[in-house]
Amino acid sequence: MEIGEISKVVETLLFITDQPVGLKKLCKIAETENEDLVKEAIASVQKEYLEAGRAVQILEVAGGYQMATKPEYGRWVRRLFEEKLTMRLSSAALETLAIIAYRQPITRAEIELIRGVEVIAPLETLVERGLVKVAGRKETVGRPLLYGTTQDFLRLFGLNSVDELPHLEGFELKPQPAEEQQPGESGPELFPAQQAASQPEGAVQTEAAAPESQPEKTAPEVPPEEPVSGGETPNA
Repeated sequence: MEIGEISKVVETLLFITDQPVGLKKLCKIAETENEDLVKEAIASVQKEYLEAGRAVQILEVAGGYQMATKPEYGRWVRRLFEEKLTMRLSSAALETLAIIAYRQPITRAEIELIRGVEVIAPLETLVERGLVKVAGRKETVGRPLLYGTTQDFLRLFGLNSVDELPHLEGFELKPQPAEEQQPGESGPELFPAQQAASQPEGAVQTEAAAPESQPEKTAPEVPPEEPVSGGETPNA
């Protein structure tokens, strides 16, 4: 089969499916073992769509290839399907999802140590939505469940793998076990959004508090007002 014919086969398959299709599966259906030839066919269709200014594109996402609309036309699709495409998550669920995405595989206790609160409810929500799955058990006391992200998570965020997640430079989380904390010490470090929320209203994080020993500044003394020239003077 020539590359032109394979391009048509690939375009047909990606048009009809609503899930990413892996390269090996495309090769199997197209009855060829030449993966490079299939990749070339995919690139040919991608280039054709781009040059023609089409409203759809072929993306490499979640370990496979999928046809999708361009972002600028997404609002028309949402109008057609109304609320069916909307997935609303609470702040707690989003924070939990972020921790799992960057620290997977991770146990519930480890997530709670980082967040500082229990995560039973948001974790159940993420599992129900298909964004998080049980990825095994940790080889430790009690063998707790390990959680990781799913293929639907990758599709939702337009990622081919978790390696494409943005790097968290300067956002190292170093939770300290509760039994090792000394009185007066704070709990696990928070994400930037949590840190901002924990500050008193009107506080500026970049300014250090003034030392208590610093003397209080007072306003300068105002000299007594002098008579205005040209005015009447009091009698002697």
